[in-house]
Amino acid sequence: MRTLRAVALPVIGGAFLMLSPGNAFAQTPEIVVSARMPVPEGHEAVKLVVGIEDFDLTTPAGAAGMEKRIGAVIKRFCAPPPRAQRWAVKDGKACSEYAWASARPQMDQAVKAARRM
Repeated sequence: MRTLRAVALPVIGGAFLMLSPGNAFAQTPEIVVSARMPVPEGHEAVKLVVGIEDFDLTTPAGAAGMEKRIGAVIKRFCAPPPRAQRWAVKDGKACSEYAWASARPQMDQAVKAARRM
């Protein structure tokens, strides 16, 4: 019985991999967005993980959906509070620019990887 299990599990697992859609393994399932914000010494900057596995990045609509989702996360993450002082608005803009700079290469790579498949 033990020998059968040792052979059957790898065979079933291999069959599952062969039947799975190809671009599901080629596509990055998430984008990590980093933002430059004041952080106390000894602590790490905040990073947000944005799932993109539900987008078909081989299409322009899928890439646009990913862009919109990441834009919404960055906007929410870096937005200054209502009636913010000028320095807070400036910090929010710098945060947004930094976050986009961290996300954009990952987004481009995810689209390229999806379209290669």
